[in-house]
Amino acid sequence: MEFLNPSALYGLLAMPLLLIPYLIRQKPQRIIFSSLLLLTEFDASARRRPWGRFRLPPAFFLQLLLLTLLVLALAEPVLSVRPTHIAIVLDNSASMQTLEDGRTRFALAQEQARSLVADLGVNGRVELYRTVPRLEKIRATPMSPSEAAGAIGSLEPYDLGDHTIDYDQSLTEMIREQKHERAYLITDHPVSGQGEKIRAVSVGSPQGNMALLAFQVRRASLANAQLEATVEVGNFSAKEQKVKVLLRGSGTLLQSRELVTGAGKTAELSFSGFAAHPYYEAEIDVRDALSLDNRAFAVAPTAANLRILAVSPRPQALASLGAIPGVKLDLIAPADYEKAPRSGYGLEIFHFATPASLPQTPALFVLPPDANALVDLGRPLARTVVSGWRDPHILTRYVNFTLFRPAYARPVRPQAAGDVIIESPQGALAFAIERLGVRHLVLGFDPFPYLGRGNLPMSIFTLNFLDWFFESGSRRGTAGGEPLALGVAGQGGLLTTPLGEKIALDAGASHFAGTYRQGIYQLRRGGENQLFAVNLQDANESDLRAPAPIAMKGATQGGDATAALFSYWPYLLLAALLGLIIEWFVFPRMAPLRARVRSRRVA
Repeated sequence: MEFLNPSALYGLLAMPLLLIPYLIRQKPQRIIFSSLLLLTEFDASARRRPWGRFRLPPAFFLQLLLLTLLVLALAEPVLSVRPTHIAIVLDNSASMQTLEDGRTRFALAQEQARSLVADLGVNGRVELYRTVPRLEKIRATPMSPSEAAGAIGSLEPYDLGDHTIDYDQSLTEMIREQKHERAYLITDHPVSGQGEKIRAVSVGSPQGNMALLAFQVRRASLANAQLEATVEVGNFSAKEQKVKVLLRGSGTLLQSRELVTGAGKTAELSFSGFAAHPYYEAEIDVRDALSLDNRAFAVAPTAANLRILAVSPRPQALASLGAIPGVKLDLIAPADYEKAPRSGYGLEIFHFATPASLPQTPALFVLPPDANALVDLGRPLARTVVSGWRDPHILTRYVNFTLFRPAYARPVRPQAAGDVIIESPQGALAFAIERLGVRHLVLGFDPFPYLGRGNLPMSIFTLNFLDWFFESGSRRGTAGGEPLALGVAGQGGLLTTPLGEKIALDAGASHFAGTYRQGIYQLRRGGENQLFAVNLQDANESDLRAPAPIAMKGATQGGDATAALFSYWPYLLLAALLGLIIEWFVFPRMAPLRARVRSRRVA
């Protein structure tokens, strides 16, 4: 017999407390009677001391039996045999690198896994699984206990967040298809509902943590080549934290600043005026349980210009954009859009035009035709007045909207989720959408031609949306587990990982999916080097206070053994309470009745 919840057996230590009500008796009192004849048969135990000799009624032993069964039921006993073919699922996500008294959670999980393997006989078979980047078997064929112990010791956690897995369904299917006698899940998440065939072991305890959630380096603006860096820090603890944030370039310390972050809050910090380097690293100078999320990486922006593909039936108005420093413009007619080469452009402008399907690149839509998927256009406005705008926002900075007077405008009614940036009493005039890092902007007025100082409010707005699109084209760090886009396929190359591993790429490789470690990846191809930054980017993994629980709803179904007593513990508890009611309410009320009967007999 085994117990699924052995900690409940500590309840047996509280059994002696059941004696206390029977040890406490009322202290005798002196009362004057005219005759003692009626007291000749009175129980002599009343004259004894409160803590003296006592008698236990039969109800006490009934209560003791019921409470014992209740504790055993809460311990969830099962009748089982020693398994010989088991599966061990090890959680190898980033949070398993958290330190617990000097040891990582993953080291504790390895120790638990080795103890499970040691309990198998010589003929036992073990199959090992890991959870990230997906739930997968480590080796195709089962291993002997000695082979499994060696394989467990060679495993390491990845710098990846938890993959969304329905453990209840996955482990149940695993047992059914692979014919496992038992499956063990070892994780740092709390697990409820385990059964005889599916067991879970939780390691680690809740802790506070500081994390660097986001880091990006970009140019200050399209016309300003000065670099800026932004850092976002999260405080996953119960008190305010003051930390020092360090900025390094190619390993050299560039700047440092202090940042105060409230309990359970996030805060941002920016750096500017630092020298150019191939890559950058931000670090929060703090010692906590998880050091992985105290660092983040970014590569230097490569684009010095904004290439624009303008699609318009009136190309003369858009040609004025070519006078803006940093802008490279190509003009085509709407009929030529589908057959024109569109790679390498940071922005597509559709001026009184719209494509057959929304582009997967940043795009500006100026007074699109009525048949479009983003907005519906209202009637033309006789006099355009701006009644509100989004502030703060890069699109509205430095714009004097009291002087902002488009010559022609139509209000737009959004048909998709987004943000209204500028609005008039009749409706929105500028509507922005950002999905998966791709930005779209719809204008109900025509900002062209670009007149510079000739129309200063409109010119400032034009420069703002060019900066907004240029910023979206800055190279952002890739999240761990996401593939790296290597560019043009058909060329081989050598990729160096943050651990120094060198991987030869096939000639047809256009992506690299093995981004399991945080840091800088370097691609050497055709005599050129290209850098990629990979970061954790998972706030849930950094929040060590309360990991998401895992529920095994069907874990106790379909097993050969059953937790027999656990199903009946509510009824046992009810029976014990009824026994207490009988003891404390029924028996004391019958005692005076028996005394009156004795008195009548004596009389």
